[in-house]
Amino acid sequence: MASPEIPSYRMTVELPVGFLDPKGTRQTAAEVRAVTGADELYIGMSREYTEHPNDMVYKMLLLGRCVTRLGDETIVTLSNVQQLHARDLQTLERAIYTLTYGSDALPDDESPGG
Repeated sequence: MASPEIPSYRMTVELPVGFLDPKGTRQTAAEVRAVTGADELYIGMSREYTEHPNDMVYKMLLLGRCVTRLGDETIVTLSNVQQLHARDLQTLERAIYTLTYGSDALPDDESPGG
């Protein structure tokens, strides 16, 4: 009997706007991973979140941890994430939510920053 396939907790995402890499090339591919308990703990204990506990700070810190690739760049920093267009941020956030909770649990479309 074949064992059940382990679901993937990573997803490649096409960014609707994209960003310019250091060479000036527009990049639209990104990779994200599902949220872990360690991510939740890190964010909850972070200086940024404890000083400013709001949804936007939480989302930026979460994206900074769960976006694993932007274009060819595999070291993604919070600064990289902060430079992305709001539409790209929403696309990445929805992909992470889908990987973590499933597509049936996706909330209705939100306004930017909502």
